[in-house]
This record gives sequence, structure tokens and C-alpha cells, in this order.
Amino acid sequence: MNLPNNILKPPVPLSPWNETRDALTYADKCVQRRGSGVIEGNEDCLYLNIFSPELPSNTSNPNRPVLVLIHGGCFVTGYAQSNSQDYYVDNGILVVTIQYRLGALGFMSTGDSVLPGNLGMKDQVLALEWTKQNIAAFGGNPDDVTIGGQSAGGASVHYHVLSPKSKGLFKRAIAQSGSALSPWAFDKNATDRTYRFVSYLGYDAQNSSDLMQFLMTVNTSELVKASLPALSDEDHTSAFVCVWVPHVEPESEDAFLTEEPWVITSENRYNHVPYLTGATNYELLIRTQEGGLFATEEGVKDLNDNFDDYIAHELRLSSKEEQLKASAQIRQFFFGDSEITLESNDSIATLVSDLMFVEGVHTVVQNMSKDSAYPVYYYEFSFYGPLSEFPDFPGACHGDDRRYMSNYASLESDSAGYRTGIRLLQMWSNFVKHSNPTPYTDELLTEEWNIFEINNTNYLEIASDLQAGTGLNKERMNFWHSVLP
Repeated sequence: MNLPNNILKPPVPLSPWNETRDALTYADKCVQRRGSGVIEGNEDCLYLNIFSPELPSNTSNPNRPVLVLIHGGCFVTGYAQSNSQDYYVDNGILVVTIQYRLGALGFMSTGDSVLPGNLGMKDQVLALEWTKQNIAAFGGNPDDVTIGGQSAGGASVHYHVLSPKSKGLFKRAIAQSGSALSPWAFDKNATDRTYRFVSYLGYDAQNSSDLMQFLMTVNTSELVKASLPALSDEDHTSAFVCVWVPHVEPESEDAFLTEEPWVITSENRYNHVPYLTGATNYELLIRTQEGGLFATEEGVKDLNDNFDDYIAHELRLSSKEEQLKASAQIRQFFFGDSEITLESNDSIATLVSDLMFVEGVHTVVQNMSKDSAYPVYYYEFSFYGPLSEFPDFPGACHGDDRRYMSNYASLESDSAGYRTGIRLLQMWSNFVKHSNPTPYTDELLTEEWNIFEINNTNYLEIASDLQAGTGLNKERMNFWHSVLP
């Protein structure tokens, strides 16, 4: 079927209804293409789910803390029920899981008022507004809302910290392995991608209105069958790319983001809240393991011979000259004067992990600790075991922390993996309740997690045991901050 007339418009609150609605069944996912190539989901997908320790009643506790979970999936896949909520609910937290338009439907833009873009983020804002206005009816405290997410969900959380449209809609934020400063999470050329994608669909749009009229004749599935054709030749050379993501849009009353994220961050014009964030120690380990982009001699030679093509355009620098200069400095820092070979795979994994995840997260932590009066908690997850993507590698890759949080119950209760999952969930629960992940220490939470400060750079290492430290990746982060704004 062709696109509904309102599918590329900002979301609006649902009108009240009189009939009974079955609230025990999940709504359809938003339209998306799964890894198998199957198209699934429905345009009618902007629903949220509420999980409470008890049914609402006159005797219900009206002041339960609320956790709104935003799913990840590179902004092109995912759905509300992919987030695990049982542990939080068992600990007295009311959980809300939300959905938002994905891929082209959520993030195409003509760069003007015809289709300004960021519809997926505006869906999230409306879900937060609904929660603020209605959660008391379910026993939740509308003034005690925490937002949390991992990967694209974590980047979404940081975007809400940055956007004035989200101000006052949450009290705390948890961002795992994601920030708006991550190259994959911000599109510098959303309009170009949109026109290029429409050209791939077989139409030469003359202007924004012409493009929009064409889109309204397209079958929904055609917009999610493929996304890579939207990329430029430069964008195709990347260690990690999400095609349809948040971007700057024109100034308007409804705009979600009108400036580059790093500018808002550096100028301290964001929503100050308690913030918990971190990354795994080998986020893009997958790129150097079997089947990965840099796992073969051919792949590594390509990186060696075309280093600038992979690195320079990912850097948040204003000119090509600046990007190439910084790229040369990055190569020298990680590889010196040597050729990049398979023996360099640890350095390659560290480089692309820093570039795509760790540097951005660390920059946010540094700025927040300097600018905000609220606490900032910083972690590194390095535990590896049976649920890890690469269980035999001594380190953790992207998503390993979430795997233990979601699937710890499949492990023996006396195992390190089970304990790790429970630890994460307990610290996150404590943060939701107290703005402090370790308000106490015990047999499970064996270390006090101290606040990160600009002159006291505390962090928590989450491995088989918890270990408090300072100066995480100090030499590398000092280098990155010397070449990037």
C-alpha cells in the first residue's frame, strides 16, 4: 500500500476513545527490514507499553519512579518489547517502553519546511510528553522519570539531553554505548541522502514538494528494502554507518535539533540532569574478528592504503584540510610509521571503537562534569563470558552489556555472568531511584561508584569484579581531545 497521508508528518496526540482497548497485547513493530531481508511491521506503530508492579487502584503507590526505555537498532530496526523490564518492575520501578518511526520513514529530510526531518525523535518526544501527562494514573511519579537506552537508544537519550523540546520531560538519563557525538549517530548530509535515495527509487525530484508528492505514491516496503543507496561514495567507506539518523533541521517551533550536537555540548546549552554513561572496552571488536571488515589481509591492506578514506570524513571538523591533518595524526598515534597489518588488529579494534563510540561518550562526560551541577557516572564494561558476542576474546564488544542484562537468567545463578547481569540491573535501578548507582555496598555491589569530576576522573570498571579507578584510557582520550573539538 502507498504511504498514508500523515506518515511523513510530525506525530500528534491520539484523540480520546470510548471503546475498550485490549492493553495486554503488543502493538505491531514500526516498519523495518530485519537482517534476514524480511519486511515486517506496520505504519500504525506509535504505541507504548507500561509495566507496573501492581495494577492501578486507589491504594496504589502514586509515586513510583519511572524508567522509559528507548530501544536501539541503528535507528532502522528494533521495537518496544525488545527491552527487558522484569528486574526493574520487581524492584518497584514502573517501566515504559516506546516505539518510534525508523529508517527513511523516521529520518528522511528535504532540509526545509516540506520535510524537515527527525520524525523518529519527535515520536520519542511525544511519548515522553504522554508519560509526563498520564503516568500518575498508573502509579508513576511524573516528576521522577529516567530515560535509558543502549546503542541508538543511548544516542537517543543524549539527543534528549541536548534538545530543548525534551526539557523538563525527564529527571535522569542513562546512555549505554551511544552519544550524539558518535559519527554513526549524526547525519551531516540528510538532505543529500534523501534525494539520492529517491533517485535510487527511480524518480528525479526537482524540488522538495515534487519529492514529497512522489514519496506519497511509494509502497511502504520500498522505503525499507534498502538503505545503502542513500549513501554517498564517501559515506560508503566507513567502519560503522547507520544510514537514517538524527540531523540538523531548519529553525521552527517544532524543530527537535537545529545545531550540530558538538556545538550544543561545547557551549553548555543542554538539559542538566544526573547522567550515567559508558561503553564496552572493544565496541567494534566485530570488525577484526572472523567475517569482519578488517579480519583479513585484504581488508587490512585496504585500511592501510586508504586510511584517510575510512577516517577523515568521520571527524567533526569543518574543512577537508583539517580532517586530513587530523587523520594523519590519528594514524601516527595508533600505528606510528609502520604499515597496518593483521598483527595490528588490537590497535585497529581500539581505533575504530574510539572513533565510533568511546571518544564521543568521553567528551560528553568531560563536558557534563565541567558544566553541570548534577552527578555524572562513567563506566567501562569489559566482562566476557558465555553470553558475549565473542566469548573467548578477553574483552567486551558492542551490546555485550545488554546481553547480560537481558539474558542473565539463562545462566547458573552462581556464575560470573549471572552476577554481572544482576549487578548492572541493580546499579541501574539504584540510579533510577536515588540518582546514585551505589548508595550502599554489599556482597553484590562491592565498590562505591564515585562521581566523575574534571579534576577527579572516576569511573567504574565492570568486569568479573567491580573495580573503581581514575583516568580511564587517559592517554588515548587526551590524544583524541587534542585533535577534535
